[in-house]
This record gives sequence, structure tokens and C-alpha cells, in this order.
Amino acid sequence: MKGSTPGRSNLEEGNLVMANPKHLKILKKGVEAWNEWRYENKHIKPDLRGADLRGMHLKDVNLCDANLSGVDFSGASLRGALLDNAYLIKVNLHGADCTGTHLFGADLSGAHLMAADLTWADLREANLSKARVTYASLKGVILQKANLNDAYLSYSNLVKSRLTEAVLTGAKLYGTARDSWKIKDVKCKYVYWDEEGKQRSPRDRDFEPGEFERLYAALPFFEYVFEHGMSPLDPLVMTVIVETLRERRPEWDIRIDSINARGLAPSIRFTVLHEQHKETARKKVLKEYKIKIKLLKAERDLYWEAITRALDKPREIKLIAAGRDATVAMDSATINIEQHIHNVLDLQRAIADEPEKSKSFAKIAKKTALDIIGEAIKDIAKGQVKEAAKQIIELGKDLGPIIIKTAAYGFFKSTL
Repeated sequence: MKGSTPGRSNLEEGNLVMANPKHLKILKKGVEAWNEWRYENKHIKPDLRGADLRGMHLKDVNLCDANLSGVDFSGASLRGALLDNAYLIKVNLHGADCTGTHLFGADLSGAHLMAADLTWADLREANLSKARVTYASLKGVILQKANLNDAYLSYSNLVKSRLTEAVLTGAKLYGTARDSWKIKDVKCKYVYWDEEGKQRSPRDRDFEPGEFERLYAALPFFEYVFEHGMSPLDPLVMTVIVETLRERRPEWDIRIDSINARGLAPSIRFTVLHEQHKETARKKVLKEYKIKIKLLKAERDLYWEAITRALDKPREIKLIAAGRDATVAMDSATINIEQHIHNVLDLQRAIADEPEKSKSFAKIAKKTALDIIGEAIKDIAKGQVKEAAKQIIELGKDLGPIIIKTAAYGFFKSTL
């Protein structure tokens, strides 16, 4: 086609392309036959565009200078393969084993490399612009002078990767592991650290020359280890905490660096801008996490009892309005779930904050008072609001100001 670059794929131009059937036939005879043919025909540049090579074993195959644009290599083994200067535009390497693969100068623009293993691969001067390299292993990979402009690298392992003089402008780096990565003299105007890749950093300017390297070459970090396992809710809770702290303490520049949900000790790793803030930030994250999980657990128990009741006796419960102000009718009693939850929790916190030796606990022990509040929560979950209110009013007589002065006490008193 006039104006096309010889040997390059026409996928980006929307044309249908097909591999050279003779080349494809030779490759399917096996790596040994293919490599022998390449040795005897050094002047030929293989054309395998758009071929379906899913799951093939191509260890040590010689595909240098080949046109592989649009090829489906998903799940294939390309360990130690020679792909120097190959055209891999929009290639599919999803889940492929590319350990130790040679990709010097290869064009992987727009390629799909999700969950691919590129450990110790040689990608010097490779073009990975707009490539999707999420959840991939790039451990120890050589990316010197590589083009990672607008590349999607979220959740990938970049430990010990070498990106000297690489282009990183517009790269999405959320959740990447970057221990001991080398980023000397990188070219970077801005990146994205948020999960959706929409919040430009820096927000209103470009990085000064050398600024990205100074900020992220080796940031101070700390980890929170989930000793009893990580629930799907934990990363969400931590994300909310970090976003809140970024607003309150912008000088920390705290971020979630990586999330490790596997193994016996799952963890979340955080970075801060300066070493002097690391310990303070760590303690604050720990404190905020404990508070939020405690509140969520109390609300979860209430919701769980309501759901269990709905499953056991579906005719006794129905949803009247959804959302934050969800309203449920149970046994002819109408309950605003969130309102009741927060009212009971307000009482619970008021009692819990009172010292054990306070005169308020002269008639009834603090533990007993908290147990009564716990029973009231269960009653509300069953739709027995009046029963819960009676317990709280009686408790108010014994504890006095601790409960009586709260807005929650007035609310429950009004229900009788």
C-alpha cells in the first residue's frame, strides 16, 4: 500500500492482514525446523501477522526482525526467544512466558501483555507506548531507553527493573512494586498513580528535569501486614484512609505502593515523601484502619442479621427504599437502617469512652452496659425497635448523663 512502511503491520490502518502461509507452516513444524530455516534464509524477514499461536511452545525460537503484529501468543512459552527488532504491534501476550526473552528494539506499541512473565527480559530501546502491561512480572527487566509513553503498568512487578533513560510520560503506575528499580535520567513529564489512571501527577505542571528520579528512586515505605488474612474489603478501606490523609496531610504525599494479597502474610505497602514522616504516617494508618474496621464490623453484624432474617422469613421483610437512607419494613415496623445504626453506635462510643472507674458505673458495670447495647443492636436487626428503646431508656436511668445527654437517647425515647 502506498505510504506504508515496508514490513510493518497495517492493523492500525484497519486493513485485514494474514500471515504468509509458507512461513506459518514451517513454524508449526517446531522450533528446531524453524530455526534451521532461518539460518539458511537469513535474507528473509518472516511474516506471521495475525497468526493464532496460542499456547505454543516456542522456547529459544528465532523471530528476530519478524512481522508479528496482531499475533495471538496468549499462554505461549517464549522463554529465551529471540525477538530483537520484531514488529509486535497490538500483539496478544496475555499470560505468556517471556522469561529471558530478547526484545531489543522491538515494537510492542499497543500490545496486550496482561499477566505476562517478562522476568529478566531484554527490552532495551523497545517501544511499549500504550501497551497494557498490567499484573505482569517485569522483575529485573532491562528497559534502558525504552518508550513507555502512556503504558498501563498498574499492579506490575518492577522490582530491580532498569529504566535508565526510558520515557515514562503518562505511564500508569498504580500498585506497582518498585523496590530497587533504576530510573536514572528518565524522561518523564507526568504519570498517573491512581487506580483509574485519570489523576495526573503533578496535577497542574510537568516534572522538572530529574524531579521524577529524585522523588521516586527510593521513597521511604512501610507495610501493614494482615496477620489473619486480607478480606476483599481491606484494600478499599486502606484506599479511603490514604485519600483522606492525602487531603489532611499533603506534605506526607502518602500513597499505596503495592498490594500483596497472596501467601500467608498478605500486606499493603505505603510510601511517603520523606523519612521523617514515615513513622507518624504508619501509626496514623494503623489507628484509622482499626477504627474503620471496628465501625464496619458493627454495621456488618447488623446488616447480616437483617439479611439472615430476610432469607429465613422473606415475607416478614421488604426493602422500601435503597441507598444510604435505606428503609426496611419488618413485622409492620419501619426502620431506617443507617439512622438506627449510627444512633446505637453513638451510644456505644459514649459508654466506651467513659473511664472504667467513673462514678457513672456505680449502679451498673461498664461491660454490662456495653452488653446491653449489643443486645439492643440485635433487637433492631430483628425489627424490634421498641424493645431496644426500652433497654436503652432503662440503661439511661442507671448511667445518667453518659446516655441522657446524647441525641441518640432522645431519638429512642421518642419511639416509645
